[in-house]
Amino acid sequence: MKKRTGIKAVIFFLFIMSTCLFAGNFFIEPISPERLRMFPIPSDYRNYFFLQSIDDDTSIIIGDFTGSEKLLSHIIDNGSDNTIDKVYDYYPDSGKTRILRESSSIFFKGDLSELKRDIIDGKIFRENYSYKMKSMETLLFKLDQGTDIFPTGDGYSVKFYDPDAPTTIMSEFYFQKKFGRYDLIFKTDYYKLFRSNIQPPVNFSVYCKNSKDPIVAKVVEELLEKVKHLK
Repeated sequence: MKKRTGIKAVIFFLFIMSTCLFAGNFFIEPISPERLRMFPIPSDYRNYFFLQSIDDDTSIIIGDFTGSEKLLSHIIDNGSDNTIDKVYDYYPDSGKTRILRESSSIFFKGDLSELKRDIIDGKIFRENYSYKMKSMETLLFKLDQGTDIFPTGDGYSVKFYDPDAPTTIMSEFYFQKKFGRYDLIFKTDYYKLFRSNIQPPVNFSVYCKNSKDPIVAKVVEELLEKVKHLK
């Protein structure tokens, strides 16, 4: 009886975790070594990249799946000072984790600040076999258009609608400065590839809340300045 109860508890836990993953709530919580193991492995082997900065600390996840061995690399920048404090490289096929000073992924070129900028700008998605997340280029396009920009709190929400289904949101952006801290969120629900709608397994490319990261701060300051001139 105890064994059955234990199995049911495990199944229930896995159900809850898969529901959280599917809903996207999983990706807005700080990343731990245990959570790293739960990041999705795409069936089409596309890579993904995720910048998360919550409160004082910043993390980057590299989902590197096109090499000989699948790799999830978690780069940790404690204090958000553009210095790598620790890296967890997790290999899903073997279940092994290595703790390093630098990521083993071919997508890490040695400059942490550059990697942050490439994720925010979208360069890393454009130049690699990866999910084509809507990034700064799309956000600036919407700001230049001056449409679908909504004041929210101390910041702005910007929505990008599907041209073939004008009431359906394909991606959303949010940026804010409050009490000297910064929010910057880029979320892609899906994008179009020929006639197909592609849903990224990690729908956030950038999730920063109450961040003090200097790269995030610079981007948000520039965005707020741009919105000011649109008025």
